[in-house]
Amino acid sequence: MSWLGHIAAVASVSVALTGLACAGPNLWTDLTSISTGKTNRGRTRRPAVMPLKGEGFVVPKRWRERGFQFGVDELVEAIPRAAQRVNTQAPAATLGIADLSARNGGRSRWHSSHQSGRDVDLIFYTTNEDGEPLAPLEDDMLHFNGEGEPYLPQDEEYNDEAWEERRFDTARNWLLIESLLSDPTIRLQWVFVSNELKRRLLDHARAIGRPAWMIEYAAVVMNQPGDAPPHDDHFHVRVYCSRGDRFHGCTERGVIWRHEKKSFKYAGPERYDPVLWHLMAASPTLLGPL
Repeated sequence: MSWLGHIAAVASVSVALTGLACAGPNLWTDLTSISTGKTNRGRTRRPAVMPLKGEGFVVPKRWRERGFQFGVDELVEAIPRAAQRVNTQAPAATLGIADLSARNGGRSRWHSSHQSGRDVDLIFYTTNEDGEPLAPLEDDMLHFNGEGEPYLPQDEEYNDEAWEERRFDTARNWLLIESLLSDPTIRLQWVFVSNELKRRLLDHARAIGRPAWMIEYAAVVMNQPGDAPPHDDHFHVRVYCSRGDRFHGCTERGVIWRHEKKSFKYAGPERYDPVLWHLMAASPTLLGPL
């Protein structure tokens, strides 16, 4: 190769290295959603959009009109999948999906979190007094006590006049939690719910013979927040930053489990949890049917 050829080759390498050096956060992406910052001080880019209706789920009027149907790809895809699974195994169930994040994330008048596309509020499944499943209300999130009965907190009102006839659907709400925990594409950081309803759900799981590792897993993830209302009217689900999003500045709040389960954005799913998830590799039948 001539000396001119050597100079041209060196110049090409220099240009390539310069390009890679510019491939920093928010500059070099895989064109999927991006979550940046924390859930209480963050933003989203290219978010996925939650459908307003699908098999086993619906976004009721109050939240549909608010327009907070944006989130990271993996969360937006996992919620309908969990709703469909519940509806398949316990027919006639309809999950009410409330707020995710605004289109670009950021602050809102309704939430201190929900800013980075990794939070979603899910309305409890309910039944009538005969155990028949009921559709979510269009404007209300009902509060439930540890007995699964609705109550009206002081200084609040419900638009639905028949609210007292509803009951917390323990079986379907547990199916929802288990479906989300066992989804290989997401890692739940928290499911905020009141201590009384958490106990009710775990007692149900034990009574129907669910695997001990799943019950312990749920017990770690479900928590009543210490700096917010007790969440006895809905589940507040939060997923961890994906590895790809951490590169772009996504950061966690609170306890961090340094492992994940994902099936895209990087190589392959990881099936592990802080209790006994590793047993799945040796005996996948431990999970059993939901």
